[in-house]
Amino acid sequence: MKVYEKGVLENSEIYFHTPSNIAKSLFFYLISAGHFYCNNKYFVKRDHYNSYLLIYVKSGEGKIFFDNKTFQAKSNDAVLIDCYNPHTYTTDKSWEIYWIHFDGNLSKGYFELLYNRYGCVYPLKDSIIIPKYISEIINEFRKSKFINEPLISSHIYRMLAELLIISSENYLNSQSKNYEKTNQIQQAINFIKSKYKEKLTVELIAKHVCMSPFHFSRVFKKETGYSPYEYLTMIRLNKAKILLKSTDMSIKEIANEVGFNNESNFVISFKKHTKMTPTQFRKISF
Repeated sequence: MKVYEKGVLENSEIYFHTPSNIAKSLFFYLISAGHFYCNNKYFVKRDHYNSYLLIYVKSGEGKIFFDNKTFQAKSNDAVLIDCYNPHTYTTDKSWEIYWIHFDGNLSKGYFELLYNRYGCVYPLKDSIIIPKYISEIINEFRKSKFINEPLISSHIYRMLAELLIISSENYLNSQSKNYEKTNQIQQAINFIKSKYKEKLTVELIAKHVCMSPFHFSRVFKKETGYSPYEYLTMIRLNKAKILLKSTDMSIKEIANEVGFNNESNFVISFKKHTKMTPTQFRKISF
């Protein structure tokens, strides 16, 4: 349908969708979508809107104001905004954009992971995933077809996964410029892998790489996705799984071998992360 908004030019389109209860409980679901041609009068400012917004900038450029920060978006960039919080986006000149408002059970988690890693704007470079799937969503509306909610959900998931890949690559590239910090985290990983059987603390690991515990924990989480304790636990549990399937050691012996201070703590941690006890895991065929 045609658009009657300030700064939105002729030939622009906007579509709305009311998601089913099934979509709301299981999927990423679509709320609205559009293809806009805008001039320098286009300006959107909201305190709150119950959705997340994904924009693909086909041409032109614009600015995004979010979390007391300013982000510049240009041609072939993707933009992801948490509209539950105050936000503004505009163009000083003009831009052509495809956009979708969406939500879903995992949307908040995806946004926070992406935003903490790379902010709101993602240069797509040679990636065709975002342009392909966001235009396919618009085309579904153009054809006046019944909106296939599972298909739309898969499109949104694929686009978010692509942003995650892009943000990871960009983050690693930026971190490679700071070799010392990256090298310290790699040293910490090597230290954990070699000492996982021993009584390790965050303070001990941080001291090994000459960082304060607080700074080390923050940087380690940002670079690996795990807290130091989560990473240590993951290493211990993976080693335990190998011993459970390849030896006849008792559960208590395995707990001691991989660094847990007692059998009970080992069983609790194993069940928390695998949804089964070590004994149940040992009986499973692979």
